[in-house]
Amino acid sequence: MQARRAVAALRRPEYTGENRCFPCTVLNLALVVAGSVGLGAWLAFPVGVVAGILGGAMVYVRGYLIPGTPALTQRLLPDDVLAYFEHGGPTTGDAAPVDEHGTFDPEAVLLDSGALTPCPDRDDLCLDSLFRTEWRSEMAAAADDVDAAVQHLLPPSFDEPATVEYRGEAVVGRVDDATVAEWPSRAAFVADAAGAVVLADADAGWVDRGFTERTRLLAGLRLWLDRCSVCDGHVQLGEETVESCCRSVEVVAASCTGCGARIFEAPIPEE
Repeated sequence: MQARRAVAALRRPEYTGENRCFPCTVLNLALVVAGSVGLGAWLAFPVGVVAGILGGAMVYVRGYLIPGTPALTQRLLPDDVLAYFEHGGPTTGDAAPVDEHGTFDPEAVLLDSGALTPCPDRDDLCLDSLFRTEWRSEMAAAADDVDAAVQHLLPPSFDEPATVEYRGEAVVGRVDDATVAEWPSRAAFVADAAGAVVLADADAGWVDRGFTERTRLLAGLRLWLDRCSVCDGHVQLGEETVESCCRSVEVVAASCTGCGARIFEAPIPEE
């Protein structure tokens, strides 16, 4: 009983489980290994083994061993390494869409399919009014049954059915126990799932598109969403600083003013 209480007192749920910072964990484990090897060489091999076991246990229970690791990680690890490990940054569906030849242009595809059209009153593109009506008409069904809705995103090459999981505000699509995509909110997922239904009829090449190209095309379509797909609130665009476990990222983000749902976010390119 006392051992359990001691372990419970050491636990830091804000740094473990889904909140675990992987760069911090990797850095701490590396320090544990280095320290254990050093103690083993300086004192005795068993001392190093014990130190390694205790240090690894502390990292597992607390998420870190060295106090202040998040700030230390920011200083020691390059930004591209932090982005690789990071689990709180921009979601999979928001990346810039290019195919293996670097020629895929989502804006051109949306124009060809009739989803976008030149604005009548300015030199810009606008969402086609008929496409907007059809898109919104599919959102209610997608919101009612997300497990069925995710199937509209999958190309015929996917043999296994997909399921949907919630991780905080995020929606995660999984196929055969593997994560295949993540959306920042239920509203973003519903918008993409409903868009997939409409694009299946509007886009002549939809059936031949792979999953990555489909989700990136839908993320491009989501940029034109003016009302939330779930609560019908207005979508507002702005710049924000997104804090993750170990770094800060400046992003351009769109969120619903009614329910606060994040529609999309993308890093602001460095000048």
